[in-house]
Amino acid sequence: MPLVGGGGAGNTAGSNPSGTGSSLNYIGNWVSGYSGRVSINDSETALMDFTTGSELIVANVQFFYAVDASSAQNFAYTIKINGEIISKYIVNGSSTYTSANNPILLVLSPFSHVELLAQNVEDSSSLEQAVTFTGEIQDA
Repeated sequence: MPLVGGGGAGNTAGSNPSGTGSSLNYIGNWVSGYSGRVSINDSETALMDFTTGSELIVANVQFFYAVDASSAQNFAYTIKINGEIISKYIVNGSSTYTSANNPILLVLSPFSHVELLAQNVEDSSSLEQAVTFTGEIQDA
């Protein structure tokens, strides 16, 4: 399977299937992406931004605070597919937030452009946020 973004076969020598970044990693029928910690302020910022390949993917997306709970603020999380907002919600500080209460199931058509975004909607402070994307390639 080609790598998203072009070139080479999936999981080639030297690839990093468990690393962080903005793109997807393919291992067999499994697809994953981990943003790592990203500093987010009051500007909507991409945690991940990628285009899928020629396959149908059923995936789970989860956004996370990547800061100490005592410094949490209100954050908006947005999912865009092909430039259209399909999900947007605001989390009111990590004292009322756990990642278990926000998994979002996606079914992605081939060649979907996906943006996973975060924004501090409380003030202009920069705080670290993260997102995970895990999925499975389905037979069409």
